[in-house]
Amino acid sequence: MPPSSGKAQLFTDRDYGGAVTTLEEGMHRLGTSTGDVGKDTVSSLKVAPGYAVTVYSGGNFQGVSATFTADTAYVGDAFHDVIASVRVFAASTASTPDWFDEGRPPDWFEG
Repeated sequence: MPPSSGKAQLFTDRDYGGAVTTLEEGMHRLGTSTGDVGKDTVSSLKVAPGYAVTVYSGGNFQGVSATFTADTAYVGDAFHDVIASVRVFAASTASTPDWFDEGRPPDWFEG
């Protein structure tokens, strides 16, 4: 089930329980302006359709990262209670080059 508002929701407990914080698109350092969900407390998350959430173990969008494109009842042992910063973005911008929609790569592309 997608977030009831915003583009993503972070939860302190598994299975979407505990304290919750709703985030809009953008870069977020947990604990500075994210309400009840602070640094090193995230256990589950919800993602709005068409969006993605990249979580980072470091507070400045560094360290170990993972990207989620769907609701996740448990972020896994590697990210449980270690997430310090989050990027919420339109999933279409995640890995699709700008030229992809044109059906052919630009002249400079040699791949």
